[in-house]
Amino acid sequence: MLRILLIDDNPNDRLLAIRQLEREFIDLQVEQVAVAEELAQALERGQFDLVVTDYQLRWSNGLEVLRATKARYPDCPVIMFTNSGTQEIAVEAMKSGLDDYVVKSPQHQIRLSAAVRSALQQVETRQKAANLEARFQTLLNRLNVGIYRASLDGALLECNPAFLRLIGLGTLPQEQTSQFIEPYFQLEDHAQLISQLRQIDEVRDREMQLRRADGNLIWVRVSQTFTQMSGNAIIDGLIEDISDRKHAELEREQLLIREHAARMEAEAEKQNYSLLSEASRLLASSLDYHATLTNLANLVVPTLADCCFIDVVESNLRVFEEPIIAAVTPEIEALALVLRRLYSNSIDADFGVRNVLTTGKPQLVSDASDAFLSAMTQDLEHLRLMRQINTQSYMIVPLVARDRKLGTITFLTNQPNRRYIRTNLAMAKALAQRAATAIDNARLYQQAIDANRIKDEFLAVLSHEIRTPLNPILGWAKLLRSNKLDQKKTAFALETIERNALLQTKLIEDLLDISRILRGKLSLNVCPVDLATIVRAAMETVRLSAEVKSIQIHSELDSTVGQVFGDSGRLQQVVWNLLSNAIKFTPEGGQVEVYLKPIGSQAQIQITDTGKGISLDFLPYVFDTFRQADSATTRKFGGLGLGLAIVRYLVEMHGGTVSAESLGEGQGATFIVNLPMIVTDSLVSSEESNTTAAYPSGFDNLQILAVDDDPDSLELVTFILEGCGATVRAVSSAAEVLAALAQSRPDLLVSDIGMPEMDGYMLLRQVRLLPPEQGGQIPAIALTAYAGEGNEQQAISAGFQAHISKPIDPAQLIATIANLVQEAKDR
Repeated sequence: MLRILLIDDNPNDRLLAIRQLEREFIDLQVEQVAVAEELAQALERGQFDLVVTDYQLRWSNGLEVLRATKARYPDCPVIMFTNSGTQEIAVEAMKSGLDDYVVKSPQHQIRLSAAVRSALQQVETRQKAANLEARFQTLLNRLNVGIYRASLDGALLECNPAFLRLIGLGTLPQEQTSQFIEPYFQLEDHAQLISQLRQIDEVRDREMQLRRADGNLIWVRVSQTFTQMSGNAIIDGLIEDISDRKHAELEREQLLIREHAARMEAEAEKQNYSLLSEASRLLASSLDYHATLTNLANLVVPTLADCCFIDVVESNLRVFEEPIIAAVTPEIEALALVLRRLYSNSIDADFGVRNVLTTGKPQLVSDASDAFLSAMTQDLEHLRLMRQINTQSYMIVPLVARDRKLGTITFLTNQPNRRYIRTNLAMAKALAQRAATAIDNARLYQQAIDANRIKDEFLAVLSHEIRTPLNPILGWAKLLRSNKLDQKKTAFALETIERNALLQTKLIEDLLDISRILRGKLSLNVCPVDLATIVRAAMETVRLSAEVKSIQIHSELDSTVGQVFGDSGRLQQVVWNLLSNAIKFTPEGGQVEVYLKPIGSQAQIQITDTGKGISLDFLPYVFDTFRQADSATTRKFGGLGLGLAIVRYLVEMHGGTVSAESLGEGQGATFIVNLPMIVTDSLVSSEESNTTAAYPSGFDNLQILAVDDDPDSLELVTFILEGCGATVRAVSSAAEVLAALAQSRPDLLVSDIGMPEMDGYMLLRQVRLLPPEQGGQIPAIALTAYAGEGNEQQAISAGFQAHISKPIDPAQLIATIANLVQEAKDR
C-alpha cells in the first residue's frame, strides 16, 4: 500500500490530485491535511511514504512544510504541487531537499503521478545503495585481511580494522605524515615493491616480512595495484598474515634439518677424532703459532668449512696484519679477506666476531638466511659480502686460555647441503681450545725467554752498579790508611767516598722499595700536601747536579693548584726521580722544564727535557720493573732501571696516573703525573660557576625515560640525572619504552642506539607514529658509541633532537637536556 500525505487548503485541488493519483496507483491511501493542526498531528504519527504539498497555504507555505517534514523524516520524498509558486521558490525548495516540482494545470496534472513514481523509485534506489554499502562495510570490517589505500609517498588514506590489527595499532594516529607505510616493511622489500609498481602497475602475492609497531616480525602476503586518481598516484594494497603457514613450513623444514643433522652428526663423529688428532699434531709441531694456525686453517678446509679465518688479538688489537685464512677457492678467499677487514671496523658490536670477542661466547648460525642476516645487522656492506659468498651457515668460536680471550676462529660454509649443528660447534670449540693452548704456550715460552734475559741483564747491571761505587770507596780508604795523603787530597778522598756511599745507599733504597712493592708492604703516611712545596724541594735537591752539567731548569708553578692527599716524602721521591732522570739523560747545556697546573679536578706535574729521548719501541715498557732501554756493557748511563717503576707504583698508590711521551731517540721526553686534588668549597664553587647551565633548577620537576640494554651505562645515566633532581624511569629495551609511553608521558627520552631486536632508530620511528598525547612528539636524545659525523646525521634524520657519543660526558648530557627543556618552554 502506498500512503500519501496530501497538504492543500483547497478541497477542489485536493480532489483533483487524489483522482489523478488513483488512476496510477491502485492500492493507495491518502491522508488529507487542510489546517495546521492536522499537519502537526500527521507529522507526529508519521504514517506516510510520500508528501504532496501546495505552496500557498492559509497558515503557512510549502517551503515550511518541506523543512518540517525533512527535519523529522529526511529520507521521505516531498513533491510540491502548486500554481502559486515561482522559479525562485522552486530553486530554493530544490536546495532544501524537494524531490520534484509540479505546476497545477490541466496539461501538467498528469506529471503528478509520474513525479510520485519517480520519487518512490529514487527512495528505493537510495535504500538499496545504503543497504549495499552497509553490507560491504560490514564485510570489510569483518575480513581478516588488511586492506588499505595510500599515496605513492606512503601516506595512509584509508584502511580497514584488520590492517590496523595486522601492523599492531589499535587506532589510526590522529596526525599522519608521509612514509607512514614504509617503516613497517623491510627496507629492500619496500623499494622493490615501489619499483615493480612503477613498471607494471601491480604486485601479486609477494611473500615478505613486516615489522609491527611493537617491533615483532610477521610473515605476510602482499598484493598491490597502482592507479592515477584525479592526477594523484594511488596504491591500493591487500596484506594477509601468513605467519601460521610460514611457522608450519619452518617446523617442517626444522624437522628435515634435524633429521639431516642427525645423519650429519653421525658422519661428523666418525671424522672428528682423526681431525682433532691431526690438529693437535700440527699445533704441537712448532712454537711459531702463525705458521701452525695457518696449517690448522688449511686442515679444516674443506673437511669442516669452505672458508676459515683466524684472528689473534692482544689488548684488543690484531697481532698479525698478514691474515690467517683458507678457502676452497681464491674468489671466496678474496671476499673473506674483505669481510675480515669489515669485522674490525664493524659498528655491529652485538653481532659477529666483535660480539664473540666481547662476550667470550661462541655463535652458531645454522641457517644464515637473508631474513636472519637482515634482522641481525643494518650494515649493507656486510650483507652484500655474506650473500656474495653465498653463506649458508657459520660458526664463530673464541680462543680462550686461562680465562684470557686470545682471538677467534670463524668457520663458514656455502654448501646448501651443509648446516652447522651442535656437534660441529663442539668440534669447533675443541679445535679452538687446542689452538688457544698452543698460542698461550708459545707466548709463555717467549715470556719465559724474555724474563730470563731481563733477569740476566738486571743481575749484570746490579753487579756493575754495586761494584762501581765500591771501587773508589775501597781504593781511597786504603790510601787514607797509608797516611801519605796531604790535607787537600784527604778532603777529596773523603768527598769521593761519601758521594759513592750515598749513591750505593740510593741503589739499596730502590731495591728495598721494589721489594716492599712486590710484597705489598709499602705504606703511605697520608695528609694534605702542597704540591708546589714538594716540587720546589725536589728541584732544590737536584739543582747542584744540573749546575754541574750547565742544565737550565725552568719552572712554572700555578698558585691555584689545590692540595692533594698524600705522603709528602713519597711524592717528593716521585718528583726527584723524574727530575734526576731528566738531568741524567740530558746532555750538557740542555734544558729541563717543570710545570704544575690544574687540569679540571686534577693537579698535573709535567717534566720535559731536551735529552736522549725514548725509542718508540721501548716507550710502552718504560715504567716496567727491571726494564732498561740500554742494558749493554757499553751503555753511557748507569742505574738499575727501578726508578720509573717505583714512580708509577707511588703515583698509582696516590690515586693518580703517570705517562711518558717522546717523539723518539734524541728528541727529548716528557713525563706527566696527574693527582686528584682535595675538593674544597672554592674548587666546587669554581666548577659550579663554569657549569651553571648544566644544573638548572628545572630538573626538579623533570620526568625522564632512559633506555639502554647495557646495565652499567643505564645506571650511570640514571645516577647523573637523578643527581640533578630529575625523576628517571630506567628500562633496558625498546619494547619497555613503548609500554612505558602507553602508561604515562615523560618530558624527555634518552635512548641508546645499539640495542638488540629494535635499535634506537627503529624505536624512535615507532614513537613518532604515536599521537602527541601519547608521547609522539617527545624530545629525544641519542646516546651511542658510534661517534662519527654520519652517525650524528643519522640520529637527527631519525627524529632525535641531539646526539651524544659515549663515553658520556656528564656535563654535556646535562647541558644538552637543559637546552632542550628551555627550547620547549620557549615554544
